[in-house]
Amino acid sequence: MNYSDKIILALDSNEIENNLSLIKELVPPIKILKIGPVAFLPNSKELTEAIRKSNASVMFDFKFFDIPNTIIESLRFLFEINTKIFTMHCLAGPKAISSVVTKINDLNNEIVHELKLDKDSHTNYGGRPEIFGVTILTSFDNAELVSIGLKGTVEDNVLRLAESAIEAGIDGVVCSGQEIESIRKNFGSKVKILVPGVRLDSSDDDQKRIITPKEAFTLGADYIVLGRTLTSYEDKKVRYDSILKSLD
Repeated sequence: MNYSDKIILALDSNEIENNLSLIKELVPPIKILKIGPVAFLPNSKELTEAIRKSNASVMFDFKFFDIPNTIIESLRFLFEINTKIFTMHCLAGPKAISSVVTKINDLNNEIVHELKLDKDSHTNYGGRPEIFGVTILTSFDNAELVSIGLKGTVEDNVLRLAESAIEAGIDGVVCSGQEIESIRKNFGSKVKILVPGVRLDSSDDDQKRIITPKEAFTLGADYIVLGRTLTSYEDKKVRYDSILKSLD
């Protein structure tokens, strides 16, 4: 397995220079960059242009959670920034997920058709973005679920939301490492799994359900997200090499 195709680098700084430095230092070998509100909103134009020049693809992690029409009217932009993965909340419901799947497929077909008609086009189209549903945030534990009125354990809710999202046509789900095995056991290869909260070493932070990269891939994750466990180190390439070696 080429793990550099499966490892996603989180750009989590609101300072553009920090994000540009990470791109310069780690792309390649890393090929997918996660951008969310913190990095994107203050510096959207400069950040997306830097990513385009790097030839990396994007995980657009805005966790869409709205009525179906509002979400689907926001999707065309994803095709302009070479998005490989984007996220929405499974709690948006199967109707919203199904609507997003239909719209993404329609936009993809439209672009493919346009490229076939334009024989002189040199556009390097990255293909249809994959839709990943966020199940339960990795900052949540059972007590947190009770506080917002959800019954059952984190795992119960993850499996329930995953099942509903899969039936609606979603490509993958986002969950913690603790739920990988259960999702694989219940749904097999019907769905891809993306795991944030991955740490090579244990640390105290806001992620409560963490796992190591090797554990995540061994259990069946398709993608993992690396953030502070990589970016907090001075020599990031050496740290990245250490993470790759840990996967052997």
